[in-house]
Amino acid sequence: MPQVSQPHNTAEDDALLGRARQLLRYLFGYESFRGEQEKVILSLLKGKDTLAIMPTGQGKSLCYQIPAQMFTGLTLVISPLIALMKDQVDSLKAIGYPAAAINSQTSLGAVQRTFLEIYQGKLKVLFVAPERLETKNFISAMQGVELSLVAVDEAHCISEWGYDFRPSYQRIAEGIAAISPNKRPIMLALTATATEEVVEDIQTFLNLQSPTVIVGGFERTNLSLSIFALENKRQKLLQILNAVKGAAMVYTMSRKLAEETAAFLQQSGIKATYYHAGLSDEERSRIQDAFFKNEYRVVCATNAFGMGVNKTDVRVVVHLELPETIESYYQEAGRAGRDGKKSYAVLLYSPRDIEKGDYLLSQSYPSKEDVELTYNELRTRLGKSETQTLTVERQLLISALQAKQGKSFGAIKFEATLDILEHANIIERLHGDLERELLRVVVHREVIAEWVERSRSAVQQKIYEQLLRSFGHECFSTSVQFDLTQFAFKAGLDPKASLKIFQEWHQAGLIQFYSGELVSVVMLAPNLNPKKLPIDWNAIERRKSVAEKKFRSIKNYIRYTKCRRNYILDYFGETRYTERCGICDNCLRRHEK
Repeated sequence: MPQVSQPHNTAEDDALLGRARQLLRYLFGYESFRGEQEKVILSLLKGKDTLAIMPTGQGKSLCYQIPAQMFTGLTLVISPLIALMKDQVDSLKAIGYPAAAINSQTSLGAVQRTFLEIYQGKLKVLFVAPERLETKNFISAMQGVELSLVAVDEAHCISEWGYDFRPSYQRIAEGIAAISPNKRPIMLALTATATEEVVEDIQTFLNLQSPTVIVGGFERTNLSLSIFALENKRQKLLQILNAVKGAAMVYTMSRKLAEETAAFLQQSGIKATYYHAGLSDEERSRIQDAFFKNEYRVVCATNAFGMGVNKTDVRVVVHLELPETIESYYQEAGRAGRDGKKSYAVLLYSPRDIEKGDYLLSQSYPSKEDVELTYNELRTRLGKSETQTLTVERQLLISALQAKQGKSFGAIKFEATLDILEHANIIERLHGDLERELLRVVVHREVIAEWVERSRSAVQQKIYEQLLRSFGHECFSTSVQFDLTQFAFKAGLDPKASLKIFQEWHQAGLIQFYSGELVSVVMLAPNLNPKKLPIDWNAIERRKSVAEKKFRSIKNYIRYTKCRRNYILDYFGETRYTERCGICDNCLRRHEK
């Protein structure tokens, strides 16, 4: 891991840091900086682009909050999650720090008030998602604003070599150049974990100019790491939660398991809830607030929860399934014990989890032939349609591909082929990640009522009546989410029959309807030769190789018999550690008892 050596501070450096420490005491009540915060802040105050790799709990946000107060212009923070923005803004406003966020939940009036504060110089920090930099209205409104610093949080999202890859991160530099074409702001990239490939991508895509690269220590001396190989994970989870008091996070790889685990804990008398990307923004915000207030002791979640969440008193983090990488595991595990008190990170797995991980990996990187076959199937089904949009039942497509390629062509491989085609700008997916149905009526109530009446269809009548019972006027003014199977059961109908009616209404322009049961794509390039698709197959093979290497590291970690902390530190190239941590399961010889 590259690390830039820092020269001894000059008198000018000491003066800058003196002002920074005064702000630290005045704004946040801390007497001194922690870890590498001071180095990062000094680098920025001296006008240098900076890449800071600082593990969870080392206070990355202070690295831009302090300089933002010392710069004359605005600091723009690029953040990947609304929950993260909300947490940061709420915390800053509570101490009188002038900060705001603009996201999909922000009303038009609030956006206008925020820009008024920016133009008046009253706001110092603005949080936005990376996609906001691609909207014409935002770029236009920001042009002319003095932009002193851009802080890119969770910067590993920029790299396909990392985890949580988000394509919009790769277009941040382009957006900043459009906003501030005449004066380039200082750039700060922040991440908790990064391999050398990810570091290189961050520097390249953000166009960092001779950056200072600062790597914080990865050692968490208060965090006990343990692993248990067993079949009955639920009983072990109960045992852990009964033994370790205080707040807890339970991570799963699927939304369904998060929901089922939360229900099990509730039945066992533990205040628990679930959190995943399938919930509405409002519901996720409510759950996060309730967890902060300790109204829930446990949150069972996918990796959608926790990024940037500053709850310091989480005592235990439990993983119920094998994570895909050491990076994601250690970031999630590191959310325990951010207050410095002893805390626990426990990973539970069964031999089937290893088989499942290997299978998912094999399915996630389809062959060139698989991708060509999928493209040809989509192109054929589009036919000579006047539009380039294709909507078809997912299972019909998968069955057609299985007939040509074999039963190994399952749902996971199919999704992976669509991802590759979309990344190559060959198709555009419309709500392709939905696990629930999404519907909005786009005509007046009288119009759809008349349509149903004219159809003389008992099925359509039941669906229309169930829509009114379930959502009332809401579905006429906003999009509503629901589970198709449950909806059909309440209406006394077969789910497939219900799906067919929703498709008919969608095609007729009565509703906007998207479903996990359907594939909706725009064929951006419907006339290509399937054998000559503009796809970088070598890059895909490299990504597959990296993913296999990362999962091997997870498998080696769970089988490791020496100090677990040392394994983690070795993985990240850390050299400052003792031979034994003294608190992990292996150091305590817990499995020999």
